[in-house]
Amino acid sequence: MNNKLKILIIESDQTISDELEKKVSDLGYKFCSSASPEWPIDELIFLSPELTILGPSLDTETTLKSIHKLKIMDALMPVLISNENFCQPEISLSTPVDGIYCINQDPEPNEIGGTIDKALKNKNESELLPDFSVLIGQSQEMIDIRHKIKSVADKDITVLVTGETGTGKELIARSIHFHSPRNKGPLVKINCVALPDELIESEVFGFQRGAFTGAHKDKPGRLELADGGTLFIDEIGSLSLSVQVKFLQVLEDKSFSRLGGTRDKILNVRVVAATNSDLGNMVREGTFRKDLFYRLNVMHINISPLRERAEDIPLLTHYFLNKYCFELKKEILDVPEDVINFFLTHFWPGNVRELENVIRRAIVLRDWDFILDELRLTQQNQELGQDSESDGDEPPIDWPENQMKKFFEDKNFSLKQISKAYVSEAERLLILNTLRSTDWNRKKAAKRLRVSYKTLLNRIEDFNLKP
Repeated sequence: MNNKLKILIIESDQTISDELEKKVSDLGYKFCSSASPEWPIDELIFLSPELTILGPSLDTETTLKSIHKLKIMDALMPVLISNENFCQPEISLSTPVDGIYCINQDPEPNEIGGTIDKALKNKNESELLPDFSVLIGQSQEMIDIRHKIKSVADKDITVLVTGETGTGKELIARSIHFHSPRNKGPLVKINCVALPDELIESEVFGFQRGAFTGAHKDKPGRLELADGGTLFIDEIGSLSLSVQVKFLQVLEDKSFSRLGGTRDKILNVRVVAATNSDLGNMVREGTFRKDLFYRLNVMHINISPLRERAEDIPLLTHYFLNKYCFELKKEILDVPEDVINFFLTHFWPGNVRELENVIRRAIVLRDWDFILDELRLTQQNQELGQDSESDGDEPPIDWPENQMKKFFEDKNFSLKQISKAYVSEAERLLILNTLRSTDWNRKKAAKRLRVSYKTLLNRIEDFNLKP
């Protein structure tokens, strides 16, 4: 037993907190302190905890938020949870991190002591493993994804991860590697978008000295660097057909040769591939090999865009706020209710990555009004771009000559001014025509215009449109 272990108890009920503290002290641990779940990270850090116990009175959301704070402080910190509801399998899978241990709601000292010993042993083993980022979210989809990761991680099969840019495909790949028997080996990433075809062969497969002009010495490729670990092929849909053939050979034969090499090298590597492209459609179009697609698609994990799992947004916002206030050494920033409501209806074209950057910017600027104005402008520009793309065959607006003349007679006339007015008129007419075609069914109109219902209501009010 490590009598000097610093243990923290987080509990809202002072009576329960005192009881837990007494049980820990009776076990012989001398350094035990208590805190409220509302305490910010700065105050928790002051206590320097090495292990934390979360009390039974905390609800699921408070428990998750407390875990976030603790793991931001120390990713390997063991956390013991005595909330029976949270420890149910369907809820505990919403925990985005490792190092979580469930104990009874009213645990005996021996149970606490045994769990602490187990947690510290696992922590010592985890210190040898690489760091990995957490998948935040309590939506059913995120719970299902974490379940799939844990189910497939220990099976040495290829995994294909799909989803829009910024949804967290790389985090899934890292989590698969972390939970696999290969976690003591390397995780090597190949970004297919960043490497042109003329370089990807030498970068991935390596080359022998003299293979081409400038090849003055042998160079191992990323395939060799990943030996014994996991190879993460990001945006595999951007590979040319000729390079696809080479990856197919790697997956089929588990061997490869360097450029200019004369002998095949046996490869011990697990492949996780990711793409934001529709590979099935690419196969039908002939731009992606069918045999490679089936080799990759042994296990498929798809992650939906953030706008389709809005219930994850408040939890993500809380996590990023604590994370970047801590990293940037800023006071915690409160999030007004109207900001969260806007986040819940925003389209989030950049997905989780966009939300993360918005939170980081808000922490620096300390101005939510500016952030919301910026997001509204971005969303309106995108929506206008979608409208103009989908209605590209529509004739241009026929402005009366007298309306044009008013612009030219205005002393403050500018090209920017007339352009803005033209776009505004185009938007007004498009919304009006769509509303009329749906008999003023605003939900149908919003779906047809590909905008959120709230955005459409705001534009109807802006333009003073009426049936």
